[in-house]
Amino acid sequence: MFNGKPIRDVFCFVSARQSGDMGLQSVENRRRFAETLFPSEVKNSGTDIKLYACRQTHSQNVVVVEADSPLVFENADGLVMFQGAGKILSVTVADCLPVFLFDTDSGTFGVVHSGWSGTGIVLNALRLMKTRPEAAAVVFGPCICGHCYHVDEKRRRIFSEKFGGVGGEYPLGAVVSGDCLDLKAANARLLTRNGVKNLAYCEDCTFTDQRLGSFRREGEHFTRMLVGVAGFSSP
Repeated sequence: MFNGKPIRDVFCFVSARQSGDMGLQSVENRRRFAETLFPSEVKNSGTDIKLYACRQTHSQNVVVVEADSPLVFENADGLVMFQGAGKILSVTVADCLPVFLFDTDSGTFGVVHSGWSGTGIVLNALRLMKTRPEAAAVVFGPCICGHCYHVDEKRRRIFSEKFGGVGGEYPLGAVVSGDCLDLKAANARLLTRNGVKNLAYCEDCTFTDQRLGSFRREGEHFTRMLVGVAGFSSP
């Protein structure tokens, strides 16, 4: 939604834990899931459907996807595209925050993986998209919530220094509370501080919701969820 009206050119998605692990090595799971995303009229229209992904490093690196781009980008945690009917931009998450982006002026869309060390990547993506803050539509997907993300004192201190503030500067509540961090709150503060007003968020917590993959809950054999944004039409 943007200013109360639905956005029809793109859609966001999150794979459920029951769909299986969606890491880059899980080729069959990824192929099967991607095939379910588009309705039959799109798949039968001759549209060249492609799934783009990142070999993630918890960085703040964002890449522009073009017609001749590879399907997998090295050392990246975010993708944006200026046009792309039938194109799927994806990252994987398993507690970190996925952020979906859409420019209502140009139709440019993107997705980023924002963990604690990558917080700030969302601003890099919007700069790369050349999006006016007033035209940005941003959605936070499911991640570990601010009540479950227990971290050490050093990490809390870093976040307090970078994202501290008082009163109205916390659109989704405090960034640091007790021994916990809130990734959604930190990203919301970054975005609103930079003029973005159209922001929506999912309240589901990956740690407590058994439908979702969670590194902290599942341990070594955790489920990477495929999250992303797909384009229906080209601007």
